Amino acid sequence: MNFLQLCGALRRETIDSGSGPSAVTGQSGELNRIVNWIADAWTEIQLSRTDWLWLRRNFTVNTVASTESYAYTSCTDSTSAVAIDRFSRWYEGVDINGFPYFSCYLAATGVSDQQSIYSIGWDRFRRIYQFGTQTDARPVHVAVGPDRKFYLGPKPDAVYTVGGTFQRGSQTLAANENEPEMPAEFHSLIVYEAMAKYGGHRVAPEAMLRAVSEGGRLRSSLELSQLPPMTYGDALA
Repeated sequence: MNFLQLCGALRRETIDSGSGPSAVTGQSGELNRIVNWIADAWTEIQLSRTDWLWLRRNFTVNTVASTESYAYTSCTDSTSAVAIDRFSRWYEGVDINGFPYFSCYLAATGVSDQQSIYSIGWDRFRRIYQFGTQTDARPVHVAVGPDRKFYLGPKPDAVYTVGGTFQRGSQTLAANENEPEMPAEFHSLIVYEAMAKYGGHRVAPEAMLRAVSEGGRLRSSLELSQLPPMTYGDALA
């Protein structure tokens, strides 16, 4: 469902008479609240987790010699093939198989030269790579700074192609035809989450009950589908 269809679904679930909205802009009163409840519900679903799979993307960036830090705006989204425009966080550490998210290869050589780059904490990075005399070389460590840029250590001595994974920022619904990016079979969850807002505003316990019971089941299904698989830690000694 697109934004307008979601608003229509919310109205049908909560208001007995009338029709609409006919658009997501230019509304007032109850219809304006419906539009806002849908938009806010979608934003809150996205923000409720930091690891939704539909917001996960890969990226690449070519380093500049002697330049240690890189902002997301300098990186290319591997899916859209353009600069990252919505950003939440970099994936640090290792994936569920124990492989580092970051890697690099000498651009002049190509992917046959690809090697992992290991994440370390920001304070450790500063002590190792921003203390005393440094020599440019092939990066072996990466850290995320307080400015949300990632930093390479040592500073690259040539052009390397760095790759990794990032989490996109939240999508904002603004136009009639905008469709939520999560899988379509879960779009009704947005309506249920918005119903809870309606129930609180109208003191409508029946709407709140449906939002909690039916929406809760759908959210559980969404989490099973769109969260990384659980992993187990090492055995206790």
